[in-house]
Amino acid sequence: MEDPEEIFSAAENARESGRNWEAVELYLAAAKRFEESRKMERCASAYEMAGLLLESLQRNSEALEYFNKAVSILESLCVENERLAFNLSHAGFNYFLLEEYGKAAESYLRSARIYEERKLFRDAAESYWRAGFSYKQSADYLKAEEYYKKSLKLSEETGNKYQQAVVLGLLGILYGDAMNRHEEAARLYLKSGELFRELGDVSEARDKYVWAFQSYLNAGMVEMAEKLMDSINKNFPENGQQYYL
Repeated sequence: MEDPEEIFSAAENARESGRNWEAVELYLAAAKRFEESRKMERCASAYEMAGLLLESLQRNSEALEYFNKAVSILESLCVENERLAFNLSHAGFNYFLLEEYGKAAESYLRSARIYEERKLFRDAAESYWRAGFSYKQSADYLKAEEYYKKSLKLSEETGNKYQQAVVLGLLGILYGDAMNRHEEAARLYLKSGELFRELGDVSEARDKYVWAFQSYLNAGMVEMAEKLMDSINKNFPENGQQYYL
């Protein structure tokens, strides 16, 4: 096959049939042909698809290479839309798995800002908390806090309760585990638990209440811990585990 669109279509068929390595080879062959014919947006699409498959196969270094190729092409074409943001976000994900946390945060932030400009606030909020998590992993706790809070603000403004619950839990971990702010961590865990309970996720709700209980103990607030302990034992009997001081 010489026509890049035919090669791309063959790659799609291979992917849909579960022949992932064949699909990767075909996407890369299509990318080469698209580049030769100067169809650069289609070239970026082929690299993006190869990156997604390699990511699913846990070949993170190779996936990162092709997401970055897609990003470079889109930037050269002055494309500043959700496609660029999508590739930046996946580059961030693979940088993170490769423990390159600074580059992960940078990619996530660029992604978040594009999503926010395009008013895709759910995607922006996710990229902001992922940037925050990347900063936490590199022990830059103030930046982690900053971007968790940006994510939380967007989640609150859009009424996304699930995302609020997730980010409140992440802030709690940051305050409790990294910044020795145990009382604040407990309050955040309680808010997260309340939201998860409202959403019907009993397991996540119970976990957050237990973390709040432990945070109150770490803060030396034994009376608050005792009250919460009683509430956990009463409201989550299905847990099968009782908590005691």
